[in-house]
Amino acid sequence: MAGEALVRYTLAAEPGEPPLPRSDLYRELTRNIQREILEVAFPRTRTLLGAEGIEALMSRFLEDGGPETLQYPRVPDDLVAWARAVEHPYWDLLDFERSSVRAERHPAEIDLLRVPRSGERLALNPTLQVSSYARLVHEITVENSDPPTAVSPLVYLAWRKPQSDEVARQRVGIVVGRCLGLLGMAPITKDEWVEQALSRETDHDPISLPKVLLETYEDLVERAGIVAAL
Repeated sequence: MAGEALVRYTLAAEPGEPPLPRSDLYRELTRNIQREILEVAFPRTRTLLGAEGIEALMSRFLEDGGPETLQYPRVPDDLVAWARAVEHPYWDLLDFERSSVRAERHPAEIDLLRVPRSGERLALNPTLQVSSYARLVHEITVENSDPPTAVSPLVYLAWRKPQSDEVARQRVGIVVGRCLGLLGMAPITKDEWVEQALSRETDHDPISLPKVLLETYEDLVERAGIVAAL
C-alpha cells in the first residue's frame, strides 16, 4: 500500500526512489523534527558532547536507520536502544537521562499510593524505572567524563512521587536491586520480603544483610511512593 511504502521510505537508512510525489520532502521534514526532539531530549549528554558532538551522534543514528517508528515520543527511546547496541561510550548517560522521562510520563495513576502499615503486603510504584550501569553515571560531567568502572554493577532507581509528580532518584547496590525485584513478582509483606531475600542471596552475610535490607526499606518508604501498600 502507498502509506506503508511512504513509512518504509521515511524510516529507511537508504530510502531509494520516492514512492509518492513529494515523499522526499516528507522524509526531510520528519528527519528535521526527529533531530529537534533529540536536541532537547538529552541536556546532560548535549552539554558533555558539545554542539558538534551531539550533532555527530544524531547524524550517525539517522544514517544507521534512525527511529523504528514515526511516533515522535519514542524517538529518544530508539536512540538509547541504538546507542547501547553500537556500544556508544555514553549510552549509559543517555539511558540515565531517559529513565527520568519514562517515570515522569508513565500513565499509572499513583496519587492513592500510601505508606504500608505493619503486616500489609507491599507493592512497587508502577512508575519505577530500574537501570544498571558499570560506572557512576550520575557523576558524569564535562570535568569528570569517565568515572571509574565499579566492582559490581550499579543499580539506579527513578520513580514519580504521588501527589507532587516529582521524579525522584536513588542509587542502590546490586544485591538490594535484586531484592527489590522480589516485590514485583508477588504480593508479600516486609517480613516475607526479607525472608525471601535471605533465601536467594546465600552468598552474603545472613547477619548483616537483614539490617541492610530493613534500613533500605525504611529509606525507600520515607522517599514517598517507591514502596507502597498494595
